[in-house]
Amino acid sequence: MDVSDVFKKRNLKNINFEYENLVGKNLSDTFLSGVNLSGADMHEADFSGADLSQANLQSGILFSVKFRGADLRGANLSKSKIWDADMYGVDLRGTDLRGCDLFNTDLKSSDLSDADLGDSYLKNDDLTGAVLTNTNFSNTKYDKKTIKTISDKDVKLRIINQGILWE
Repeated sequence: MDVSDVFKKRNLKNINFEYENLVGKNLSDTFLSGVNLSGADMHEADFSGADLSQANLQSGILFSVKFRGADLRGANLSKSKIWDADMYGVDLRGTDLRGCDLFNTDLKSSDLSDADLGDSYLKNDDLTGAVLTNTNFSNTKYDKKTIKTISDKDVKLRIINQGILWE
């Protein structure tokens, strides 16, 4: 058995992994609802298909993380560093993303309804097909490349009115 797969497909609900090193771990299809991952180093970890609803990932290091198809409803990702992440089709409804760095992240077809992106940085992100109903963009810094991936003109206008163009 590969030691990196020790958590795969487990029920780890409400476990405390605060400040843990989960670099490269395979947590795909794992039940992590309510888990505390605040301050954890999770770069290159695989959370594909995992249930992270109501999880605390505040101030997490999430470089090159795979969240494809994961459930992050109501999770706290505030102040996290999310770079080069695969968040395709992720459920982020009601998620706290305030103060996040979202760089080069694939958010295609993700649901960010009622999510809070206030004071975040969006650079080179792909929001093609993302649901952005009632998403808060107040003081969000965004670049032209990211805004071009949004097809809904009302959402683009909301980002322009609430956010700050970052060049």
